[in-house]
Amino acid sequence: MNQTQRIRAFLPITAIIIMMVAVLALTAVGCGGNSPGSAAGDMVQLLSERKFSDAYDSFSSNSPVHAQVSRDDFVTQMSASLPEGTTITDFSVTEEKIEDDKGTVSWKATVRMPNTDEQTLDDKFQMVKEDGNWKVDQ
Repeated sequence: MNQTQRIRAFLPITAIIIMMVAVLALTAVGCGGNSPGSAAGDMVQLLSERKFSDAYDSFSSNSPVHAQVSRDDFVTQMSASLPEGTTITDFSVTEEKIEDDKGTVSWKATVRMPNTDEQTLDDKFQMVKEDGNWKVDQ
């Protein structure tokens, strides 16, 4: 077997290994651990994927959102605010502060909505640890 044949023989194996490493890396990043920043990123991802009902669960039980807005109303409001075709990308935590079971996450993301210019969001979430998980508390 010459060198070209050996390289061709190992290409499928190399591709499988690269895919496995990529999946493991994405899984590790997606899980992100249990930090305020990873919880904030998870919520923004849910909004980007239009999983508004799941995003509603990202709020703490004491959040004004839970106190003032039903799940169905939240889904309706978010559907109107983030129309079909909206994407939220380039999410990054710019600052994370934790004190006991409370935290603050400053973050940035790029929002692209149909028929509008791209916008950069620069926002902050107040976070609270509830039942061992970080939740948005605003």
